Parts: sequence; C-alpha cells; structure tokens
Amino acid sequence: MTAIDKYRNVLIIRLGAIGDVVRTLPAVNLWQRQYPETRFTWLVEPAAASVLQGQAALEKVIIFERNLFSGFLRSPGNLIRAGLSLTALIAELRAENFDLVVDFHGILKTALFARLSGVKEIVGFARPDAKEGSARFYSRQFQVPGSGINRVERALALVEYLGVDISREIPAGYRLPVTALNREAARESLALLAELPGRGPIIALHPGSSRKTAYKRWHQNGYVGLVNALVEKLDARIILTWGPGERETVELIAGNVRVPRVVAKKTASLLDLAALFAACDLYIGGDTGPSHLAAAMQVPAVVIFGPTHPKVNAPYGTYYRIVRYPLPCSPCRKRSCKTRLCLEAVGWRRVLAAVEDLRSELESYE
Repeated sequence: MTAIDKYRNVLIIRLGAIGDVVRTLPAVNLWQRQYPETRFTWLVEPAAASVLQGQAALEKVIIFERNLFSGFLRSPGNLIRAGLSLTALIAELRAENFDLVVDFHGILKTALFARLSGVKEIVGFARPDAKEGSARFYSRQFQVPGSGINRVERALALVEYLGVDISREIPAGYRLPVTALNREAARESLALLAELPGRGPIIALHPGSSRKTAYKRWHQNGYVGLVNALVEKLDARIILTWGPGERETVELIAGNVRVPRVVAKKTASLLDLAALFAACDLYIGGDTGPSHLAAAMQVPAVVIFGPTHPKVNAPYGTYYRIVRYPLPCSPCRKRSCKTRLCLEAVGWRRVLAAVEDLRSELESYE
C-alpha cells in the first residue's frame, strides 16, 4: 500500500477564482481515476461553484458564502448572520471527518479553514506559492520546482508529491460535465447567428472580466477593430459573450462595430457558457476565467495578455496563441497601474495575425 492509499476522505480547497478552479480539476480528476475509492469534497465560493456541478470525481461540494463576510463590513447588522454561517460551515467540515486536506489555494483564509476542519494532516504549497503566511498551518509543504509553471502543471505536481502517478496518463481533459440542458441553453444564443450573413468560422469574443480583474481587460477599441476585421477578412460570425456585470461592456463594443454581430443571451451557469464556447470554432478573450473554460472544452483560443504571466496562465489542453506587447515592467500584476501600457499597446492587427496563424495551424491538421 502506497502512502496515498490511506487517504479515503479528502477535502479539496480552491475557493476561486473561476479559472483557478477549472485549472485544478485535471489534478483532482486524475487522482480520482487512479484511486476511485477515495471520496472527494470541494470547498469553493459561489462564483465558481457551478463549474463543479456534476463532477464525477466529487462526492460533495461545500459553499463558502464569501459575500456574507465582506457584507458585514458595510452593514454591521450582517455580523450575526456571518457568524452563524461561519459556525455552520466549520461544523459541516468537522462532521465530514476528513483524513486529509489539500489546500490548492494557499492563502491565510484557506489555511484557516483547513485547520478549523479538525484534520491533522494538511498539505499545501510552500512559499512563495503559499501566500499570507498560510504555509505555517500545513503539516506538509510542497515546494514547487522552479518558477513560471503553468497553474495546471503546478496542481498536477502537488498531487504527484502525494503519490498520484501523473506520467501514467496524460490528464489533458478537464471533464466538464456539460449536459443536454447546458447545450440547449447555448442553442438559444447560437440561434441568433442565423441572422448573420457570414458563412465563415463562429468566433466567441469575451471582452469582460470580474471587477477585481479589470486591470487585465484589453481596451474596447481593440475589440471593435478586431470584430470589424474578423467579419470583413474571414467572413466570421461573431458572438459576444458576457458574464455578471459585463453586459454594458459588450453592448458598448457591439454598438460601435460596423459589421453584423450578435450579443449572447444571459447564461445561467458556467457550464452553460462552456457549452456555448464548445459550439464555436474559436475563442478570443483576456486572461480570465472564461478563457480557461474555453480551453477546458478544447476550443482553440487566442488570449490577450497584459500584466499577468503568459506561461503561468496560458490555456491548457487546447491549441492556442498568446498575444502580448512585451515591456520590461510586464508581467507585474499591478492592479493600480494608471497607464496599462502593456494592454494599450496591443493593436487589433496583432490579434488578427494570431487568429490567422492559429487557423493555418489547425487547417494543416485537417
């Protein structure tokens, strides 16, 4: 019996963000395939929870209601609700009697949840991948070899450290369990494409991002120029997709292009959005969660990078191109940057060239 065989009830912690939850799935799925008797529970925040729906590797998903805890700072009346919610969460974690916690997130909050679960054996990353002093709460720390490692490969390295054989099979599939209902929801948006005159590739553009990651968004003028060029040069059929808080951005772009295009209908879940991407020939967007959803569905992707690390955050498991304007200060992850030169300097012609190059590669395999 190998060391990993003794773990039969495991808590996975990766609260968010969407892209990071998606990129942790290959490691957990591979672990479950090799040790099918192991029971996995995942602790996650609401924004990313729907991507875990129907995951065969998971016995249970536990939701951490993050908004309750940030909300009481604005409204002290929510303090009691937040306290009761936290007490209930800790009680639920303890009742599961886990024999191992694996913290893929690596911040103080997740390390505290791991410790409060009552589990003695807690495994996580060592510094610098463990932030905010979280490593001090782990019974075992895994030092990621080298730097600039893709997030999917970093998660795989952690489960390899625990005893999973990652060389035995290539864990390229994320296993997003898109259902018939998800595909039906996607068809409502795809039906709009019938109104377009083009007969070229169906291309999804996702210009938005969460409020906290606005510093990663490519400029709207770039998307406007790109949409015009894709339709005029490739006869493309363009569908603009969006998530919570992003509709206004998409409408501004749609209102300024001179060519036919459609705006996707609202998606009810991340799997609905994944199903929509899966029906497209190509995806274009920034370094955000939807880009990793598209990659998980093995949709060829062109991703526009600015202040984040292109190797660490590159799509995984699909054909892709990265577009960026190299500057000495990038990558930096500086949310407070006033100029955002690394993104402002990226013109639509550079992105169009990447699209054409990727399409040429794909055609060579046909």
